[in-house]
Amino acid sequence: MTLLVTGAGGHVGRAVVACAQARGHRVRALYRATVDPPPGVEGLRADLARDPLDQALAGIDAVIHAAAAVTGEPAQMQRDTVAATRALMQAVGRAAVPRVVLVGSMAVYGTQGLCPGAVVDETTALETRPALRDAYCRAKLAQEDVARDIARQHGTALWVMRAGAVWGPGRLWNAHLGLALGPVLLRIGDSPGEIPLVHQDRCAAGLVTAAETAPTAGFEIVNLLDADRPDRRRYVTALRRGGWPRIVLPVPWRVPDLAAWALTPLAPRLPGLLRRPALRARLMPLLYGDQKLRARLALPDGPGFEAAMQAASGDGGRP
Repeated sequence: MTLLVTGAGGHVGRAVVACAQARGHRVRALYRATVDPPPGVEGLRADLARDPLDQALAGIDAVIHAAAAVTGEPAQMQRDTVAATRALMQAVGRAAVPRVVLVGSMAVYGTQGLCPGAVVDETTALETRPALRDAYCRAKLAQEDVARDIARQHGTALWVMRAGAVWGPGRLWNAHLGLALGPVLLRIGDSPGEIPLVHQDRCAAGLVTAAETAPTAGFEIVNLLDADRPDRRRYVTALRRGGWPRIVLPVPWRVPDLAAWALTPLAPRLPGLLRRPALRARLMPLLYGDQKLRARLALPDGPGFEAAMQAASGDGGRP
């Protein structure tokens, strides 16, 4: 196949390019900035929200859309995630590209109606109070809507791959652990409660496999997760072998949850984790189902968590 990979300069994009090449596909990589692509990769520079994309899409069999803003001001995230996806999907429709794989996020799920220990899978309800979540959640919710609507208009087959927290070399910290204060980590959450991780190599393998596979009825949603998902205690124990955090202070989940509940009347004016929906989505002890990933894309389990962490460590995981 000939694949177009957007966001090819990011953690996920770089891994996708390498995986696609290793599986024998021709790769056209789209970068926001001028970058020297890997040998054998056709590199193009474009701003998805602004530049014409017809040339980039010529002769493409499938698009893996990994470009999105992870941080930044809400307006910038809307531009780089939602507007960019709208422009890309419209260009895909004009070029009659048959298949798109969208790198979504498990951040779109809501926790209303869930209790600690509940299982989150593809049947879990989406967030119904996005105004009380962060800009990333709002952008990813809107991105999915835009991609689905335009794909339906043009008859484009669409995978929405809702990735967990992507990790790997140089990216060991994630916000599901708790609050970092210099050398100290306030580890929030009790067991049982998994961290919804996906290693960047497994993430890439899932995305490339989806590009090779027709989605059922032209549209399919799959959560993209590691097979071995540690709880917070296990993750931090492995992380500390790299030198950080030096001090870990366990905080029972109910303490911040009750504090956020007490602050509910002020929630619209409060920042971040002081808003209960944001706190619960990130730190409530939950479990995660990967049955659909196993059934539809049959990814091998890969190394266990500790072996993968040992291979990925190098900077101590400092946030």
